[in-house]
Amino acid sequence: MIDFVGKRKWYFLISGIIILIGVIFLLSAGLQRGIEFTGGTMVTVSFEQAVTQEELREELAVLGHDDAIIQWSDDAQAFVIRTTELSEEDVVVMQSALTEAFGTLTIVEVYAISGSIASEIEGNAAIAVIVAAIGILLY
Repeated sequence: MIDFVGKRKWYFLISGIIILIGVIFLLSAGLQRGIEFTGGTMVTVSFEQAVTQEELREELAVLGHDDAIIQWSDDAQAFVIRTTELSEEDVVVMQSALTEAFGTLTIVEVYAISGSIASEIEGNAAIAVIVAAIGILLY
């Protein structure tokens, strides 16, 4: 049988080292927050013909969306594009430019979150994490 209590100092040391490594990585790399926490627009676009992620990224860079995050959707030719907050006119401009570059497309979904709502969600999430941590410590 393993003497866990007798070797508790070693287990605390190993746990502390693992936690320290995690904190160092968290502080150096930071968290990649989603659109819910930063604000912005998420557009799901489905193409009829084959389009690569690199081609789509180049076209969005021409439109001035260099920082856009592009993910391949479950659908065969659908992409999820996350970018800064776009107005309805900007979405129409994006649709026409992508149609001109790649042919027929369908905008499946447009999902936008304003910066004020994103900061409120971020604050509520921080409070929830703190309350959960206190609850775990009390338990």
